[in-house]
Amino acid sequence: MTPRDTQHPAPGDLKERGQLVASLGSSLRSGATSLGTVPKLLEQLLTTGGWMDFVTRLGDHITYDAGEFPDFVETLPLQGLGADLAVVERLIGPSPDLLAIFYELTPPRERGRPKNANDVHNSSGHAAPAPDEPPAPRRQPPAGNRAEAIMRRLAKDRPDLLEEVTSGRMKAYTAAVEAGWRSPQTTIPLADPEAIARKLFAKLGTEQAQEVCSALARLVEQPSGDI
Repeated sequence: MTPRDTQHPAPGDLKERGQLVASLGSSLRSGATSLGTVPKLLEQLLTTGGWMDFVTRLGDHITYDAGEFPDFVETLPLQGLGADLAVVERLIGPSPDLLAIFYELTPPRERGRPKNANDVHNSSGHAAPAPDEPPAPRRQPPAGNRAEAIMRRLAKDRPDLLEEVTSGRMKAYTAAVEAGWRSPQTTIPLADPEAIARKLFAKLGTEQAQEVCSALARLVEQPSGDI
């Protein structure tokens, strides 16, 4: 971000952008989203790139680089929105085009990847485990991060499927399967053989269910040590 005092009257469009930034920031902080103005103001800033170059009410000329959108959102008024990226993302709602712009301007959320044991201390202030100690199992990233990763890829490669997800007609995982990025999966109840069969038949259909039956029959006939 580069703030500087203007020496000459700013162009009208830069002042209008500054007013837009101020109005959007004020609405976000006051929670005035029910008026329907916030998404429209946000759309104007995102589609025009107006957030990158504007003049505040105080006459300060503010500029941001393309990679500084998170800074613009989090910077206090009048030089930014004084808001949170997650709030801005929610306000975009079911708008694939705006989500695509938003994802292009923002980095993926951190997945909590462990740091090197030699470089960090834990939250209690004790030293991290010595290098010869076995590392703790890596936790899976939260489901929300996995869904976000899918939506970011959809925004880039399959905006048609992103629209299905944002409208609520399709889940992010289903869209990934539809796009061919993931294989279909299902949960099988193991307590009841009849339930297992019904679940598989519903998911696979007649032809694939018969193939599974044949594969099971071959496995049953094999000695247990050969499976």
